[in-house]
Amino acid sequence: MMTREQLQQRHAEDVKQVMSTEIGRRFIWGLLTQAGVFQTTFRTDTNTTMFLEGNRNAGLALFNDVFGSCPDLYLKMAAEAEKDREANHGNTTPESDPE
Repeated sequence: MMTREQLQQRHAEDVKQVMSTEIGRRFIWGLLTQAGVFQTTFRTDTNTTMFLEGNRNAGLALFNDVFGSCPDLYLKMAAEAEKDREANHGNTTPESDPE
């Protein structure tokens, strides 16, 4: 049976493995974006705001995992996402495609 520390270490290594590839970083960026981590959740309807905050909270947990395990790869991911956004006229995910 693994100790808590061993489980935490394994989780951190899993995150680093995903973040070690461009495909993994692009996937994680999409999840963070979809969760609303980089935008406000406030809406005039309280229930909608609460729902969006719950979604954002899950995204923040992922953000914490990534930034806590490999901050250098987070910065690389953000730079790649910005470059991708510029190359695709603001679209970085299929959901953001205006067509």
